[in-house]
Amino acid sequence: MAWRGRRAMKAMVLHEHGRPMIFEEVPIPEPGRGEVLVRVRACGLGLTLVWNRNGRGYSRTGKPDKLPRIIGHEVAGDVVDVGPGVVNFKTGDRVIVYFYLICGNCRWCRIGREDLCDNHAGYVGRQIDGGLAEYIKLPAGNLCPIPPELGYVDGAVTADAIATPMHVLQERARLRASETVLILGAGGGVGIHMVQMARALGGRVIAVDISADKLALAREWGADETINGSEVAFDEEALRLTGGRGVDVVVEIVGTRETMKASVRSLGKGGRLVFVGTYDPEATVTFNPRFLVSSEIILTGSRYCSRHDLAKTVEMVARGRIRPVVTRTCRLEEADEVLRMIEHKELAGRAAVVMS
Repeated sequence: MAWRGRRAMKAMVLHEHGRPMIFEEVPIPEPGRGEVLVRVRACGLGLTLVWNRNGRGYSRTGKPDKLPRIIGHEVAGDVVDVGPGVVNFKTGDRVIVYFYLICGNCRWCRIGREDLCDNHAGYVGRQIDGGLAEYIKLPAGNLCPIPPELGYVDGAVTADAIATPMHVLQERARLRASETVLILGAGGGVGIHMVQMARALGGRVIAVDISADKLALAREWGADETINGSEVAFDEEALRLTGGRGVDVVVEIVGTRETMKASVRSLGKGGRLVFVGTYDPEATVTFNPRFLVSSEIILTGSRYCSRHDLAKTVEMVARGRIRPVVTRTCRLEEADEVLRMIEHKELAGRAAVVMS
């Protein structure tokens, strides 16, 4: 490792699901064929990492996570070493990370729908070590270049918290200018950027959350109307705000039985409901097919984004059309404490580790 002369790095290591991560020294990984070593400059912290730390859900491989593991997938940094066969990146390149481990060769990857890869092998930070460390080793295909005007913290958050809204609203909801979008969980790390993305695409935004500070943040970043879901039935309020017509798009980031049912009731004719995340993995929703037919309602899901979506999002952020909302930064050794704040819904916006 001539580029540094170091053999060990600091990392937050998860040894047991549901337990705190341990701040310790581990060997710096060496890149093999087709791999790149990146010095981590920033790593985003969000609800996905809470689920990872707690062991919730397996990858589509059906295999449980292998521990110990370094979690973290919203990563920005500098290339410091490349393995044999890497031609698209060189030392000094500034990069962010594509979350999914994909094959690049299946029918979905070939048409630019990497989020549906037939050979999906899991996730950065679950099936391979992630970014809560000074260095991360990755397949070269998981890197996306970023321009000089995009800072590391903003780049890290762009990699998921902003790229996901791009995919949700452009590709899944097919949002058109002047349409009304209701966003559940609008004050969270993904939700606050969903608000901005909807406004950037010309939508009218109704933000739903359950705390005054999160709703204030949503209004600050572009929400036209806000609804406190802990005080009123948001579906009834959405109908009132649209004159009984209902909304054109619902983005469901919360995913409890109650919010899913109310989301369906909030839709108007031609409405699209996009399921993004869920606090309750067992939650289900029932509906009358006649309602779907008579009003041409679309219920759909959304999985992260494609590599093309990620590149488009980088361009939007670099041009200032979307601004990352990072309300808390911390040192690497403080990451677990901040994740617990996120788990208890105490943090509005996004958080990020900033490396010294």
